[in-house]
Amino acid sequence: MIKVENVHKQFGAKNVLCGVDLEVRDGETLVIIGASGAGKSILLKTIVGLIKPDMGSVKIDDVDITKCSSLDLHKAQKKIGYVFQEAALFDSFNVFENVAFGLKNLTSLNEKEINQRVVQCLAMVGLEKIEHLKPSELSGGMKKRVGLARAVAYQPRYVLYDEPTAGLDPIMSDIINNLMINLRKYLQVTSIVVTHDIKSAYKIADRITMLCKGEMIFNGTPEETKHTKNEYVRQFVEGSSCGPINVDKTFGMGRI
Repeated sequence: MIKVENVHKQFGAKNVLCGVDLEVRDGETLVIIGASGAGKSILLKTIVGLIKPDMGSVKIDDVDITKCSSLDLHKAQKKIGYVFQEAALFDSFNVFENVAFGLKNLTSLNEKEINQRVVQCLAMVGLEKIEHLKPSELSGGMKKRVGLARAVAYQPRYVLYDEPTAGLDPIMSDIINNLMINLRKYLQVTSIVVTHDIKSAYKIADRITMLCKGEMIFNGTPEETKHTKNEYVRQFVEGSSCGPINVDKTFGMGRI
């Protein structure tokens, strides 16, 4: 499993993560919600080892990646598939080359096996016979799905998603939600999902946790989230501008 303990991260004078504790159980989908700037993406990048915390530990299957050797860090990272918010496809590569990238660099599969895996993964996300297309020829939803196919191609144990439905229409968002549910079911992966989309969170999550000003302030099931008395969580899930993080108070403005 993944275990984050007392993680702090500061950029300049800004404290982004302030003693974060998080435990991700084997086989579950954990969703992290929170306002923009709360530190969600920084936490995700810290978990995968792209950012090193100033304090605290991040353990992946009992290996503390904040203190281990480069070799052990690389071994731990090979267990993780990462789906970037903007898909982060290589513009100069076609779809096949994008999905095959991790397979060529992280596995010992031969050319035939890589070809079979790429075709299989694209079929899993509902994209067939588009291997020759470039990212510029794809819609936003297709790019997201290619990014997802790339993340699961080398069969990671964990998949981390950074805003997987951002910028998508409601129908495509639901397609992505169903893909995440099915991939968890058939590939038996453990997932961490960062999202602002509370409808998506309710559908895909086993647990929902909220990050606010660098601290975890809530942890519960989707049902517990819907009925929580925590004012910050209620304001977020209801999309209300009135409450403990009132815009009027934040900017010192009177009501209009």
